[in-house]
Amino acid sequence: MRRWLPVVLALVLVAVLVFLGYQAYTAYQGLQARVAALEAQVQGQGEALRALSGRVARLEEEVFRTPAEPLSPPPAPEVPAPPAWPYVVGVLVLLLLLYLFLRLLRAPEKPKEAPEKAEEKSPSQAASPEGVEEARMLDEGAPPPPPEEPRKG
Repeated sequence: MRRWLPVVLALVLVAVLVFLGYQAYTAYQGLQARVAALEAQVQGQGEALRALSGRVARLEEEVFRTPAEPLSPPPAPEVPAPPAWPYVVGVLVLLLLLYLFLRLLRAPEKPKEAPEKAEEKSPSQAASPEGVEEARMLDEGAPPPPPEEPRKG
């Protein structure tokens, strides 16, 4: 039996190698079939892309041939102007206030002389140059002179 053992082992080894070779061959054939299918699919997609690019090229030619308006933003809507009367009224009120303020600064209230004091002044005092000057100064807003004390004499 020892003589047949290496032959049987060699046959089993050859049978296992043939089986593994066959399995590798069938896997290779399956892969080759898948590669062929993928190549056919890629070729079909390539043809579809070429057809689409041809259609796009024709559309581009057609688009570029047709006249079109230049691209620009739409015109801005007209905005109505605000009314001017509030500004005019504001300016007039401001001018009136400015006028009243300047008038207040320019001419403070003058105390009116009582008719009794006017009669107390003598006509010689009113006719003298000193009296005229005092009257002018009072008209311009100078404070009245201090009352004179009667002279003893």
